[in-house]
Amino acid sequence: MKKYIIGLSAALILFSGCSNNKVELDPASAVEKMSEEITFTDQFAPLDSENANRVYGVDADLVEDSTAMVGSGATAESIAMFKAVDAKSAQDIEKQLEVFIDGYIEGYSDYKPEEVPKLESAIIERKDVYVVLCISADNDAAKTVVSDTLNG
Repeated sequence: MKKYIIGLSAALILFSGCSNNKVELDPASAVEKMSEEITFTDQFAPLDSENANRVYGVDADLVEDSTAMVGSGATAESIAMFKAVDAKSAQDIEKQLEVFIDGYIEGYSDYKPEEVPKLESAIIERKDVYVVLCISADNDAAKTVVSDTLNG
């Protein structure tokens, strides 16, 4: 009987750890925290949801909440988080951000070609209803911060 109870307890602990652990994030807080942990070389200005959607070319109907911090334009650096209305919308936001990056690469190729490598290695990461875009001075290190943020 004792072995049965121990086994049952272990199984309950194991299965409780496998529950659907959806992370709840506030885009503004998450972006602020990530911007402090990621290496950027530009000065940032915050964007509210409406302006973040507009700047990145994201359809507002797909977004429950969003925020961004953008550089001065002297660099391509920025960071943004979008909370989609559902998982399908998050996929669509991810695609729209890929289009945004492609356009930025084209624009910066003539304007400031030294920024293109940052854009080519830009991070677009999606988890559940959240999508993060990060263009930084060190995208390899930023990827870890973005992933840690999205995975709680």
